[in-house]
Amino acid sequence: FVHSPNRLKHPEVREPGSKEWKRIGWDEALDRIAKLLKSDRDANFIAKNAAGQTVNRWLSTGMLCASASSNESGYITHKAMRSMGLLIFDNQARV
Repeated sequence: FVHSPNRLKHPEVREPGSKEWKRIGWDEALDRIAKLLKSDRDANFIAKNAAGQTVNRWLSTGMLCASASSNESGYITHKAMRSMGLLIFDNQARV
């Protein structure tokens, strides 16, 4: 994968309604991801359930992680995603 001639080396984005991909910078890509995640979390975060109990859930976004990662990488990724309230979290190794 690393040496494939088809490997992307720069982030790209396809705007809604467009058929073309355009190259963007890494700062723009990370800012875009952060903005979209924050917007979705703000719109869909569930702080309390119907009984008034604190649940802190975010159900509209999920995370799929690579199976080739180390245990340490998986652990820190899991902690980071759970700290945002994500419940939908899976790993390719389970498949």
